Amino acid sequence: MPPQTRIRTAAVILSSVLITLAAGCAQVVPGAAAPAPDPVPAPAARSAPLPAPTPLSPDQVSTATTEALQAFWREQFPAAYDRPWTDISGFVPVRTRSRAAAAPPCLRRASDLAGQAFYCPTADIIAWDADGLLPAQVEEFGTAGAVVVLAHEIGHAVHTRLGIGADRGSARYPPILLEAMADCFAGVALAHLIASPGAGLPLDLVERDQALLALVGFRDPVGVDSRDEGAHGNAFDRVSAFQLGYGDGARRCAEMTVQNQVFTQRRFGSAEDRARRGDLPLPALLPAFEQDARAWFSEVGGSRVQGWQAPALGDAGSCPGRAARAQGPAVFCAADGAVLVNADELEAVHRQFGDYAAALLLASRYGLATVDAIGVTTTGPEAARTAMCLGGAYTGRLLDGASFSLSPGDLDEAVQVLLNGDWAARDSGGRADPAEHGFDRVATFRSGLLDGPQRCLPAP
Repeated sequence: MPPQTRIRTAAVILSSVLITLAAGCAQVVPGAAAPAPDPVPAPAARSAPLPAPTPLSPDQVSTATTEALQAFWREQFPAAYDRPWTDISGFVPVRTRSRAAAAPPCLRRASDLAGQAFYCPTADIIAWDADGLLPAQVEEFGTAGAVVVLAHEIGHAVHTRLGIGADRGSARYPPILLEAMADCFAGVALAHLIASPGAGLPLDLVERDQALLALVGFRDPVGVDSRDEGAHGNAFDRVSAFQLGYGDGARRCAEMTVQNQVFTQRRFGSAEDRARRGDLPLPALLPAFEQDARAWFSEVGGSRVQGWQAPALGDAGSCPGRAARAQGPAVFCAADGAVLVNADELEAVHRQFGDYAAALLLASRYGLATVDAIGVTTTGPEAARTAMCLGGAYTGRLLDGASFSLSPGDLDEAVQVLLNGDWAARDSGGRADPAEHGFDRVATFRSGLLDGPQRCLPAP
């Protein structure tokens, strides 16, 4: 393996994300039909089914969102920070495709807002492209796609009211930190809207995943460094900040600093890595990953079981039974403790998301092999979460500049494959917890990445 081998993502086509996510939820319910004991007379009359609710238009979504979040922050801001809230001065939908449209504050022309939304602090208004951006978000991600965009911009108004960011671009408040705060405040807002559906916005835990997919779509281009002017964060950084607000609340968002917030995006480390956009072809990826992962997982497992060595990669055809097939592109074979590759299926993952998506699925199976080695069952939701967490811990190790390390965009791939399906969250029987969502999978992965393998493993 050449020194400093790097791996990176191919851009995912976001429209395919939703299709695959929906397909991944389909399940066959086992059972056999049985005859009814006696025929039941049909009722004399049957009421007509209730019509399905009419989806909200993008304009209706923006109106409902801005009204609901203005009301939310009127209550939440004083409760969290013990100071009064001042209503945002204006919400401005801009018809960017109309030559007659007036330019919003902070811009010279309405067309300059095409495909964008922003908060203008000098006028204290939030403006957005009502012709292009919000309709596209609603079409692609449903209501949540538009809501998360507006919640993020309102987040900028929140930190401005706290006096945070007046020296934007300084060492204390670089752009990426303020963007992370806005993502964090967006997480606070989505948690409220999901818990309080009375706002008239159809949001639930499935919609929460859609909000994350939409947020991922606004990640920085590959190769942007976290210190660059205008950096907003890669997919991992943006989703991490959102989850922080969603779980910990508004006070935690205001406490974010460059010292306590991890930013993971990097520039390309070499001309060769930049030329291939950080992606290794699968035949080159597998031996490089295998050598590095076996060494790391052997060390983790060997700390509990002296002398244990992680297995070499094998072919999935060598593990018989439904359980191996049900695990998907990467397999842990409970019969002999092997980690196996279904090459055709893994190549499909590689093409759709990029090389580290494929590597993460394999890392989760090495996680199961480690669970098995320390004498813990490899079936059930807890085993699957431990394996996924260990996949995160292994990924965190690759951030330290070891001989085999992450390229820009690799963490984007990891987030996308976790949001898109549950392969990394399946146990050795090929089963995933039906109560878990993509949000939960990313959170488990993130805990391992930030806190290391001991956070993942059960107590000795």
